[in-house]
Amino acid sequence: MTRIFLIVGWLLVCLDLIVAATLLFSSDSGDAATRGVAPGLGAALLVVGLIAAALLFWGGHGVGRPLVLVVGGLLVAIPVALTVGFIFSPHWFVGLMYPSMRRRTLPNREYAYPDAAGREAAQALILNDFAKFDSLLRATRPPDLTAHDELGETLLGLATDVATSGSAGVEKIEGLRLIIAAGARPQANDVSQGQRGLLELAADSPTVIEMLLNAGLSPEAPGHDGNTVSFFPRLTPDAARLLLARGAKRDARYVREGMEDWSPVAYQADKSNWATALALLEGGVPRDYGTPVGSVLQGVTQEIDSRLSDSERADTTYQAFMAAIR
Repeated sequence: MTRIFLIVGWLLVCLDLIVAATLLFSSDSGDAATRGVAPGLGAALLVVGLIAAALLFWGGHGVGRPLVLVVGGLLVAIPVALTVGFIFSPHWFVGLMYPSMRRRTLPNREYAYPDAAGREAAQALILNDFAKFDSLLRATRPPDLTAHDELGETLLGLATDVATSGSAGVEKIEGLRLIIAAGARPQANDVSQGQRGLLELAADSPTVIEMLLNAGLSPEAPGHDGNTVSFFPRLTPDAARLLLARGAKRDARYVREGMEDWSPVAYQADKSNWATALALLEGGVPRDYGTPVGSVLQGVTQEIDSRLSDSERADTTYQAFMAAIR
């Protein structure tokens, strides 16, 4: 038994050292949660592996030292197991160390509308079977257009989501066109609390925004955080111009304590969305509401400029925006 434990222990030491070398010489990639973790973990594994090797060597060449073997084996087995978890699932590893960073998963969605026609219509939308969706909307007993599924989304909300998700194209917009033609009108509760609002879903699609506005949606419809879509990072310049042309307020303020002086221009500049910030500025949106006016935007641009590379400063859109605010 001791011999088997010793062999397993040395195999784990070898694995530990291989993994340590892999992590130490790995490229510094990944997202903000995992970047830089690999080299530090590799160095720690190297130290653990060397200590475990010393314990296994001492325990394997002495009589009556099984405890030393056990300590050496466990010392190398635990970090190896954790490192394998880090390699194959870095977010699991980070979540193990920092519980607040664990990913929260939603239950498996079933589009559980209360009526059978609603459930069938939702399935047709998801499968992009718009011919069937159209026939269900025209049926003697059509789906309830005001009903919500288990996530609090109406069929209109789902159709907007489908129209703007993935590689959205003309064919995906068909479902939204059909349900609006069937009489669905945008409401504040088309999506549940905490989900993106209809305009947020359509922030990068002027075509979808125009369809929703034509159906009665206000250009001031709030998003999930209470802000208008002008404070949404995915808003495109064309969508911003459309919303302003259709009556969106130019004096919107950011709804968050301590940021009441931020305008959409300052917000989009802070996200480095220069084209959108410029479109808003040219459309009459104030730079900010600071004292003096422009102080908030000046602080934002100075902070961003301090970390831009020369190539980023040479970007024509960035230069156009900076020229407009000088």
